Amino acid sequence: RIFQSLSVMFAYNCLCWFLKDVVLRLFFRQVFVLGKQRVPKTGGVIFVANHHNQFVDPVILTTHSPRPFRILCAAKSMRRAIIGHFARAMRAIPVERPQDLAFKGKGVVTAEFDSTRLVGVGTKFTEQLTVGAKVVTDECAFVIESVTSDCEAVLAAPTLTAVSGSEFKILPKVSQAELYKSVYESLSTEQSIGIFPEGGSHDRMGQLLPLKPGVAIMALGAMKDAGVEELWIQPCGLTYFHPSKFRSEVILEYGEPLKVDPSLAVMYANSSTKREAVEKLLGDVETAMLATMIPAGSLEEFRAILVARAMIKSSQKMSQEELAHSIRQFSRVLSEHRAQDDVEKLFLQLEAYNKALKASGQRDADVRLAPKKHDMLSVTLLLRSIFACFVLFWIWLPAAILFLPVSVICRVLAKKEQKKALAGSSVKVKANDVVASYKIMVALVLVPVYNLMLSIGVWFVGVRWVESLGWIWIPVFWILLPSSEYACLLAGDRFLAAVRAVSAYLWSFKSGCRYLVKWRSDIVVMVQQVLSDYSESMDNFDDQDDISEATTSTPLLEPRSMTRPTATDVEEAFAGQVSQIDVQQIMASVAKRTSKMRGRRSRSAEGRASTPQAKPVRRMATEGVIRR
Repeated sequence: RIFQSLSVMFAYNCLCWFLKDVVLRLFFRQVFVLGKQRVPKTGGVIFVANHHNQFVDPVILTTHSPRPFRILCAAKSMRRAIIGHFARAMRAIPVERPQDLAFKGKGVVTAEFDSTRLVGVGTKFTEQLTVGAKVVTDECAFVIESVTSDCEAVLAAPTLTAVSGSEFKILPKVSQAELYKSVYESLSTEQSIGIFPEGGSHDRMGQLLPLKPGVAIMALGAMKDAGVEELWIQPCGLTYFHPSKFRSEVILEYGEPLKVDPSLAVMYANSSTKREAVEKLLGDVETAMLATMIPAGSLEEFRAILVARAMIKSSQKMSQEELAHSIRQFSRVLSEHRAQDDVEKLFLQLEAYNKALKASGQRDADVRLAPKKHDMLSVTLLLRSIFACFVLFWIWLPAAILFLPVSVICRVLAKKEQKKALAGSSVKVKANDVVASYKIMVALVLVPVYNLMLSIGVWFVGVRWVESLGWIWIPVFWILLPSSEYACLLAGDRFLAAVRAVSAYLWSFKSGCRYLVKWRSDIVVMVQQVLSDYSESMDNFDDQDDISEATTSTPLLEPRSMTRPTATDVEEAFAGQVSQIDVQQIMASVAKRTSKMRGRRSRSAEGRASTPQAKPVRRMATEGVIRR
């Protein structure tokens, strides 16, 4: 038994090493882990985190945690080919959800208003329904108390809406006895579990979906039924700046642990106060989770926070903990003091700056890297960047060409999965939360096969030159290829950084660049001033007493389509905000560009094959669009 336990732990540690130091290191440029010292060293711990990246979130949590824990995973996911093998190897606890077992019922159902009688036509209630199952129609849902016959059933509560001849789905009742047994066993032996209280992943950045009561029930049930005396709930915040983008960054922050009050377990044991205890603990968990996130009430607010983060990061030298603290302070200022004139003015300036960047086809990094003076120092840096581009280009180009098929296949399959996930969800905005997970899953299968094909090809070509080159060299090439590919990946990062530096230097000669650089410097001063003015009210920032109300009171985002800024957008962004910008000229340029694009689309739709294709319209030049 000891040998079996040691072998299981060895396999678990090997898998964690592979996921952390291979998979995550390749996909993400950096994974910052903050507050690891806050994790309790003794007692049972329930790790709770926001869920913005489907299968990537549990991998990051599990591999970077100072304490090993078992993650709760949907049984539906564990039945999938690749995810299931990894989840079982990571000792995940399966959670069977009724919605994952839903199926369409036979026939149609009818129910009168304020009635407990469900009547079916052409139904098979005795075969398809069980006590506790849920019947869902387009109008409402019913819980079955008993089944009388194939065409009649008794409901647990009177109907609130009349239903007549409606098709229906059946959600069977699922027993969670095994789930709670596994959870209680882990917590009673001072082990840890991990759970995502939102119940599913979504792409509403900066927001939490309504939490499911399961985490509170597990915590209070463990203290009541399993005799757990010391139990902690450890909030974790995952912040993705580009969740679906290759070589992006992510921050994992551990907040202040929440110790479960034994008095709540006493309330939970009483049937009259059971619901109150669950709601009280669930509210504390939500508050603790929001304290580790960057809360944002809208997509525009989240984008403004990201730009402010880049400005704070480039304006002064600070650690990742200090940067995370400052940006959370800034997000709280936006949400709580938005009515103040200086805060509102700063937000409008950030929003206008974002739209100006889109209109000019540039990024904030280009403005930051653009030299303020064209002196010998800037020329020296330019020559260094050009030299780096020339050297690294010959490393990056072959690797890019070789891995182009893998990149295209991963992107196409991920987009297909994204459309499927968006069609089957009512909470996702664009389903970006599934893109990264699917890219990684496809790459885990495709890259080894592709490397094997390359190894065979190299061996086949090499045999013609060296006849003594035996087939044993095929696995040698297959083992050596990943190291060379990783080296090319790092070289590609440096090459793209050098290209951005050269591009920013060349762009700095345009007249609009000088104004954007000055405008950015002014906004940096405004951000620092706002943080300084409201720092006194943010002194007790770690005690997040009202952040839940301030953030969750904002309605969730509605799905939006990615569109380029129109003339109206630019007018609303710039009018009355920045006097130096010629709003009319920007409107005319954007309108002219939009009319050209519309004309091209109309000609294509009319099928004028004989008309020669015009060159693609380039991004609107900064010069002539934004001028001093």
